[in-house]
This record gives sequence, C-alpha cells and structure tokens, in this order.
Amino acid sequence: MDTVSKERRVEVVSRIIDAWGLDAAQKVQILDDKERVLSVLSIHESLQCIYSESPERAIQWPLRPNKAFDDTPPIDAIVSGDIEQVKKYLRYHCYNA
Repeated sequence: MDTVSKERRVEVVSRIIDAWGLDAAQKVQILDDKERVLSVLSIHESLQCIYSESPERAIQWPLRPNKAFDDTPPIDAIVSGDIEQVKKYLRYHCYNA
C-alpha cells in the first residue's frame, strides 16, 4: 500500500469517526489499526448505500440503539472490537435491501 493512499484513507476515516463523535482515545484505537480503518470505510460505504437518500441518517445510524446489537448502538460494537459484526450486518442489508 503506498503512503499517499494510506494517508488518504486515514484522513477519510478520521472525518467519519469525528462525525460519529468518538473521543480521542477511541479515535486512536481505530486509526492505529489498518484492519479497523478498512472496516470503517466498509461500514461507511454500506451506510451510504442503504441511506443514499439521507446522508444524515447514515451518520446517525451507528449512534442509535439497534435490536441487532442487543439494543445498544452499533458504535459500541465498533469501539469494543466487534467491528466485523457491524460490517457484515450492513453489507447484508446493503445488498439484500
């Protein structure tokens, strides 16, 4: 992976997680892990697919309680390390909606 692409991905993910309202420690936790950076990009892409008519809903989705995540916000799973569960859930809904 070239440096420019990596820096651009980190920049984009940084803006996404800022919009989600993560604190500095949570932000570092995600940005310091290549797989998490790529997963956030995937989650964002899926949300854009699902909520193409409402970008604001796409930003709010991770912050709202969801039955699929035991009535907790998906952001809790993202931060706690179960980011793959969120990614798979959204991919399914993006392509099977």
